Amino acid sequence: MKKIIILVAAAFAAGVFAMPPGFTDDWDVAMKKAADEKKTVFALFTGSDWCIWCKRLEGEVLSKKEFSDEAGKEFVLVFLDFPSDKSLVPAAAAKRNAELAKKYGISGYPTVLLLDAQGKVLAQTGYRKGGPEKYIAHLKGLAANGPALQKYIKPYEKKVAAIGGRLNAAAKAVADKTKGDDAAKRKAAYDAMPELAGPFIDELTALRKEFAAAQVPEAIAGDKDALLKQIDNFVGMLSKLSKKEK
Repeated sequence: MKKIIILVAAAFAAGVFAMPPGFTDDWDVAMKKAADEKKTVFALFTGSDWCIWCKRLEGEVLSKKEFSDEAGKEFVLVFLDFPSDKSLVPAAAAKRNAELAKKYGISGYPTVLLLDAQGKVLAQTGYRKGGPEKYIAHLKGLAANGPALQKYIKPYEKKVAAIGGRLNAAAKAVADKTKGDDAAKRKAAYDAMPELAGPFIDELTALRKEFAAAQVPEAIAGDKDALLKQIDNFVGMLSKLSKKEK
């Protein structure tokens, strides 16, 4: 039976990853270093013990020496964790992380913000396939084209992330009402997908049509194509889940 990776079941995935090498979890230290060394801040908003896409980003990119060595030349790397297990983050850090998430309007995980030393957002991204080399090239492109990306791409990224967040919340609500262990909760979320997925598919399809028709500068055409592909993958996955394909 073909295994389907279920986005909404990510909240119940086992395991947790540690802060990757080269990162700091101290926001103030990171911002000072960025100012002193004239670097861009790479701020990762993650859910270390529940978010499957966060774990993939960490495993495929952030934990690799190639990433920390190369990215560290241009970026100050910051790790801001939002785990389900609250004991994993000290109370003071958790409070500060929540304040930062609210300040920057974080609605999905993982979210990566590129910021200047004053905290101004230059660009936003998240999980991408391809390993550390391609991810670093992606980051450099974001840093170079930040203003255009903020104007033309980020509004749609936020809309996609918000849809995913609402779907996640709906599935988690089903799981929370289910008695039993994590396996039972995952099954309940999965079984609910035919009912849950339909409206979200329609919303994503309409958003994709709107975004496809939007005009963007040539320099960020590749970023537009990448987001369109992400939307297509999201819709495809939900379509399979809604039909219970296995």
